[in-house]
Amino acid sequence: MKRIVEQIMLLSTIAALASITLNIVGCKPATTPSLYDPAQKYLSDPVVDSLSPSGSALAGIDTVTIYGKNFSSSPDSVLVFFVKPGVPNNTVFRGTVFSVTPTRLSVQAPALYGDTIYVQVTVHGALQYGTTAYKLINTVSEYGGFAANQAAYGVSGSADFELYAAMSSGNVDRGIFKMAPTSNTSYAGPTTGLVGWNALKFGPGGYLYAVRGNRAIYRVAPGGGTPQLWKSATSGGFVDLDFDPSHNLWIGGTGGKIFMLDPNGNFKSFPFTSSVKALRYFNGSLYIAASVTSTSPMQVLRAPIINDSLGTPEPYFDLSSDPSGGSNIYAITFSASGDMYVGTDSSDYLIVVHPGGIIGRPYSLFVATGALNSPCRSFAWIGANLYASTLSGQLLQFVVRKEGAPYYGIE
Repeated sequence: MKRIVEQIMLLSTIAALASITLNIVGCKPATTPSLYDPAQKYLSDPVVDSLSPSGSALAGIDTVTIYGKNFSSSPDSVLVFFVKPGVPNNTVFRGTVFSVTPTRLSVQAPALYGDTIYVQVTVHGALQYGTTAYKLINTVSEYGGFAANQAAYGVSGSADFELYAAMSSGNVDRGIFKMAPTSNTSYAGPTTGLVGWNALKFGPGGYLYAVRGNRAIYRVAPGGGTPQLWKSATSGGFVDLDFDPSHNLWIGGTGGKIFMLDPNGNFKSFPFTSSVKALRYFNGSLYIAASVTSTSPMQVLRAPIINDSLGTPEPYFDLSSDPSGGSNIYAITFSASGDMYVGTDSSDYLIVVHPGGIIGRPYSLFVATGALNSPCRSFAWIGANLYASTLSGQLLQFVVRKEGAPYYGIE
């Protein structure tokens, strides 16, 4: 009986399927309305002919000019996308369009990098987009192959164009290391006392000079070794140092003075009522980042160096003029063209003060992506790259395509 019931169910199923098939074949299917309107007039599709800079641009920094045709005169009608293929769902950034004409677009390069980035131009009212392949160079990248618990402090370039950095791990001093893109090699051993060297500078004869907040200057012999106490003061604390063309070493910090050590190691001091956070020699003057008052944001002062003496400091840049905020300056340096790079606790962490006081914020996009995650606290130039350690312990390489200002300690 059970077998008969199963056969009846099978025949019923086959009959039902046959009925469905006959209905599909015998009935005319419903017509889905088409989205295509033959009467609709479409704009000509955009065409991309070339991009400038030719071949590549700095990600997040450069303005890319797109040349072609059938664009638009209205910025609201044009979208530009940068697409990195080969990753899950691709990586797509929408570029900020600055200006448009029917044959030219200007757009901000996004904080996206790769040898093959597709640039796609879409125009409202056109069916297809214009596209071309392009290269975006990684502008801000980690350097040195750090372990997770390691942190960088002071950095310096050497006469042979190598980068050196003071390092710690687990709040323990680890010494000074010669850095490579993905690795590091010990150069000077750790010391007891304060953790990390605030500032490093190579000087005449291949010595590496270092300070770390107390009232002493240390140096490492050419080729490396343990830092040795070289000179000390009777008061204050040394935070930063730099050489001038006469190989005088200028030192600033706390204690109400700025010190100068001549090539023979003789001290000379100049009254300076504020605490110095950073200093840099540039073009005949000493630039000093200091807290002028206890309640106002920090300033950079400029004091001329005249016959190995320090002239009267005058205001050069006031952090209160930066609308992005910030109260503290941790490091300063200069490009050869006179741009001052400022490590600060403003929302951009690294700003550029152009001659005349105009503030640039070229690295804002990298703060947003987390590539730069805290203020820069020490700088070193090597060729056309700027290197910086940050308060969070990062060691970063910034591709800036410009030379640093002359550095006189390693002539």
